[in-house]
Amino acid sequence: MIDPAPLRAAFSERFGGAPALVATAPGRVNLIGEHTDYCGLPVLPIAIDRATCVAVRPTGDGIVTAVSKQSPREARIARRAPDRQHEPWHRYLAGVLEELAAVAPGRGADILVDSDLPMSGGLSSSSALSVGLAAALTAAWDEPLSGEPLAQLAAAAERRVGVETGGMDQLVITMAEPGHALRIDFLPPATRAVAIPEGLAFVVAASGEDAPKGGAVREAYNERVVGTRIAALMLADMLGVDIEGTPLLGAVAGIDAAVVMVEELPVTMSARSAANAAEANVERLVSLTAAHYDSSKKAPVRAYARHVLSEAERVDVAEAALAGGDFARLGELMNQSHDSLRQDYKCSTPALDRVAAAMRKAGAFGARLTGAGFGGYAVAACSPEAVERVIEAAVAATGGPAFRVVPSGGVSIE
Repeated sequence: MIDPAPLRAAFSERFGGAPALVATAPGRVNLIGEHTDYCGLPVLPIAIDRATCVAVRPTGDGIVTAVSKQSPREARIARRAPDRQHEPWHRYLAGVLEELAAVAPGRGADILVDSDLPMSGGLSSSSALSVGLAAALTAAWDEPLSGEPLAQLAAAAERRVGVETGGMDQLVITMAEPGHALRIDFLPPATRAVAIPEGLAFVVAASGEDAPKGGAVREAYNERVVGTRIAALMLADMLGVDIEGTPLLGAVAGIDAAVVMVEELPVTMSARSAANAAEANVERLVSLTAAHYDSSKKAPVRAYARHVLSEAERVDVAEAALAGGDFARLGELMNQSHDSLRQDYKCSTPALDRVAAAMRKAGAFGARLTGAGFGGYAVAACSPEAVERVIEAAVAATGGPAFRVVPSGGVSIE
């Protein structure tokens, strides 16, 4: 975790005075429940002991000037008309400022950011930045946000960047407790801390491939959002169930017949065809916050639904395995999750498969990709005694880095 003292000194050197506060927002590792949050189904992540720190000093000029120690280009954004600037991280700052338009209008800020989270690694560096910025700015402007309102604002800010996030990352970064995972439900909304038993450790390992959120990966992510909505609409139609608003698989998952009827879904289908078949408005399927989806484009439907519904069941069983200290069962579930993400959701890669397999062979109870996939990191559950072996095997497989992560608390301000 970053020591805020050097960041405060660097801020004073850059801006000619001390910051008013520093917000520290951790990254996250999702233990199980991948690509379920935007379907309204549960997840089981942890916050980790790597973080993004945001030092802030309020100003009265309506201008936000921000510098990152990981990026050379300064952002200078007028609050009355936020724009996306140049660097990728500037877009997240602009998104946060757009969501904060009604908070302390006319106020500005000087910002210095530092992070020890891998960029584009799937450990939620972008969400840590968004939560850290929102927490720091609202506190500096004397209108502090915390808990679910903070998480919801950060998630909305990220959707402005173009990825239709389901809210898992922001909630665990905001609400996690040290030594615990966070079970998050979305329909209806609820959270509960799940203790991590003694004798269980977690290692994350890079695949050697970035997991960016832009370009083709953003399109692939949003295709899965729309594909699962099509599945939800078609299942509801087959079951004779009405779904209000955006169709989510979480709205039909509790019906026993839904899991069986998944195999009756079309292999692929366009949103336009699904809307016509169910006599629904196609915008319910393709509406995204800051991206366009072609309603005539076919998306996989059956395989996406099969993964999501089976993954949601694995979350329940994994929570019970943690409660009972059944590490072997937890590992089996992680392996099953990875297989489903590879075979049905098509978001693993050969490099992720390789590093997960290497960590299992080195003695991990189980290993799976973590985050959206398409590159990035894998996570392994193992005994503390196996940590070094698992790390060595992961580095040998992909070149690293690999390191242990510790379940940690959510965002803090000092």
